[in-house]
Amino acid sequence: MVKNRTHSIDFKRQVAQDYLAGEPLHSLARRYDLSRNLIRIWVRKYKAGALDEDLLFGSEPEPLH
Repeated sequence: MVKNRTHSIDFKRQVAQDYLAGEPLHSLARRYDLSRNLIRIWVRKYKAGALDEDLLFGSEPEPLH
């Protein structure tokens, strides 16, 4: 079943930081009930500074697909 949820920028940043600090992808996915691919996307955006830009420009959280 697909869950259409939105997540705050702060939550996305925290998940990305946890991953970059060494927490395994599958562990984060299980703990937060997220897809591993979504976490990879957030990490990529975090590294590029895009999550900071979203926060500055007030973008809405991305819905899960």
